[in-house]
Amino acid sequence: MNVLVVGCGSIGRRHIHNLVKLGKVERVFVYTKSKDCFNALDNSSGKIEALKSLDTITPDFALICTQTHKHLGLAISLAKRGVDLFIEKPLAKSLGDALELKRIAARKKIRVAVGYNLRFLGAVKFVKDKLAAKDIGDLYFARIEVGQYLPDWRKSSDYRRSYSASRKKGGGVSLDLSHEIDYMRYLFGDPIEWKVMKARVSGLEIDSDDIFEGIYRYINNFVCSVHMDYLQPKKRRLTRIVGSKGVIILDLARMEIRIEKTGKKGSVIKEAKYFDLDKTYKDELKDFIVSAESGRAPRVTIDDGIKAVELIQDKNV
Repeated sequence: MNVLVVGCGSIGRRHIHNLVKLGKVERVFVYTKSKDCFNALDNSSGKIEALKSLDTITPDFALICTQTHKHLGLAISLAKRGVDLFIEKPLAKSLGDALELKRIAARKKIRVAVGYNLRFLGAVKFVKDKLAAKDIGDLYFARIEVGQYLPDWRKSSDYRRSYSASRKKGGGVSLDLSHEIDYMRYLFGDPIEWKVMKARVSGLEIDSDDIFEGIYRYINNFVCSVHMDYLQPKKRRLTRIVGSKGVIILDLARMEIRIEKTGKKGSVIKEAKYFDLDKTYKDELKDFIVSAESGRAPRVTIDDGIKAVELIQDKNV
């Protein structure tokens, strides 16, 4: 298989590294304007090749790993040529272009996946299975929280020059951290009503939002609130789910799952296999390759990407 990777930031390089190690991949063509890209890649296999123009190749599939505001222009261009697409999250800045890509994908009968890799994390699947088995009974409410100080994200670069800092480039905490919205849907399904608030409250030198609050109500009146921020000095990524028989706490920052049952001794799960983040990136690529070869839908579809964008926009309760 010949694979095209567009974009060579940290996530692009991660995908290139993983693609090179897959036996089915013969060549990885990289299209980027980054001068430092190839200095950071190990090309001892000889599989990686720089590409000067997207018009010179029709790959078996392509990965879009650019800044958010560039995702859909590139994706639509390649989709019109019948190329299967893996697009890094978030799918788009807004719904309009995403819906246009969906129409083209349907017409061209191509597969489109979105890079919400936390769906492939063992800990998230473990919690989903516990909820399906009603291990903590009927669900009452949940709180999902994620936050980290933006200047600490990418130590080697100036946060003020990152796409995260720029609304025009698709920055803002709700798009940047929309993983939480996607795995909310994975765990609980789709809400029927929601209300969101976004703001820039800090002294960070950005013009994008640095705080997000969303409240989502489900058909059985279960309520999930989602908080995201660029502000907390210590990384926090926590989901707390309360039911009629107990509580499940998924702490991705501390890499542990805590289960507290009413009237019973609590338990803590810290097995490394549940928190292997590197494996999630490999598994999502393997899943997409199977999808492209077999014609089945990928595990995270274009509809999932569209819904995540929709759920960070306001819908009055």
